[in-house]
Amino acid sequence: MLCERAGLYCNKSVVDVLGWDFIVEFPMTPAGQAVPLDQRPTNAARVQLKSTLGRTGNRIRLSLSAIDRLAKDPRPALIVVFRLRADGDLQSAYLVHLVGNELARVLRRLRLAEARKAHDINHTDISYDYEKVGVRFEPTPAGLLAALSAACGQNPGAYTIEKQRQLAELGYENGQFEAEALIQIEGPEHFNSLLLGLAPLKPHRLRVFDSRFGIRLPYQGTLFDDIEELRLTPPTLGSCEISIRGPGFGQAARFDGEMFIGPPIAEPYGAELLIRTADFIIRLTLPALKFESVGSIDDMAHSLEEWAELLRALTLMATGQATLTIAGNERIPSITFPVDQPITGPYLDEIRLISAFLDGWLQLLTNAGLRSTARFKFDAFWEANEARMAVDILLNPKSQARFEFQTFDIEEPSSPPECLYFNSASFADTSITFSAKVFFERSDDPEWQYWSTRFEALDVRPKVDDIEEYGMDQATACDLKLLIDPTNVTLAPRRDIRART
Repeated sequence: MLCERAGLYCNKSVVDVLGWDFIVEFPMTPAGQAVPLDQRPTNAARVQLKSTLGRTGNRIRLSLSAIDRLAKDPRPALIVVFRLRADGDLQSAYLVHLVGNELARVLRRLRLAEARKAHDINHTDISYDYEKVGVRFEPTPAGLLAALSAACGQNPGAYTIEKQRQLAELGYENGQFEAEALIQIEGPEHFNSLLLGLAPLKPHRLRVFDSRFGIRLPYQGTLFDDIEELRLTPPTLGSCEISIRGPGFGQAARFDGEMFIGPPIAEPYGAELLIRTADFIIRLTLPALKFESVGSIDDMAHSLEEWAELLRALTLMATGQATLTIAGNERIPSITFPVDQPITGPYLDEIRLISAFLDGWLQLLTNAGLRSTARFKFDAFWEANEARMAVDILLNPKSQARFEFQTFDIEEPSSPPECLYFNSASFADTSITFSAKVFFERSDDPEWQYWSTRFEALDVRPKVDDIEEYGMDQATACDLKLLIDPTNVTLAPRRDIRART
């Protein structure tokens, strides 16, 4: 009667085992309004109706089987309680919405029944204090309409999505799976590594449980059948910054990391602090700091900037005169350590040269207005000769590269000749075109009468299409008569480190 007067459509259930007494449907938006016909939503709720005289308190009871069907419906599931006077007239009304905490309560009772193997839930009740968990409304058409509208909302699609999420996730806030494993611990240091996630757990026996609302059931799936080892994640202390600096005014290396705290083991050195970055870890105990790379350098793939930071850090530490600072964490004060012990690893001699090349190549890209985004492996550096030569010529005051000529066809051979050298170079996903002034003097070598003494960088830009036109334009702009055509340059063997024309 109230629904009819409120303009709602009330359909009564003819089977009293489905958990609901009525399906209450809202009228659709009139045709021709702002919403097209094909997009008009339909909104409805399933309602379980209870009435009480309130003589025995404010609680109502329903069978767990009925509330099971009602609560799990993805659409709004409601319990409407009419409180009656002694003469049968309506006194007040309450609406209990089976969503959020009330839905979680139903799911928890069902999980508990499963754990106890009490599957006959037809004979199990669940009670509600409707005054405490319900919303009171006036038992009038307007009051009922307002209460149902507030519960169902205006977007049935969004409601259904949220209800399905709650049905799937409520009770799993602390994770879904728990496991019991039998493992072998080789000592305090190994145990520390296990709990810090640095060494794998290799269980000899593994039992997995599905834990919901803290109630565990044996896991029946196949998700963990092929598990051979596990790794733990220790408690985090938050983010931090790691900087590695050398002596003097040189450029530092900086990394973002995360700090973790190990278990409070008394032996041998107490709790251990772990700082983890993408490329290395730092283990800090009372007597020492341990620096370890993550994986093999040959297997790493990084961007140009990431390689530059990592190789600069390794170069600084290899000197034995670097300092390492851990800062940027509110819970741990800034700490600085000397790095005065030698580091070990592959390519230590080559890393210093590659690091200098990377810093230089990044500077050239900045000057040219370019940026590298590609990720590549370490072996790409072995193919970077042309790019390394460009960095050496343009940025190194004492360049290792040297041009040698047999003779110059010039009018004034007594004057030290000046030439324009221009070329293009590529590395990773970036390519540049550059030019430099080359200063020559006579040599003592009877075969090569002139050799270069120094270079002066003139220009760098993104790679041009016509290198010859670029060279002519640069020569005109710099008033240089002699040009070194890159197609006429041959490289001497690497041990000579010089170019001959």
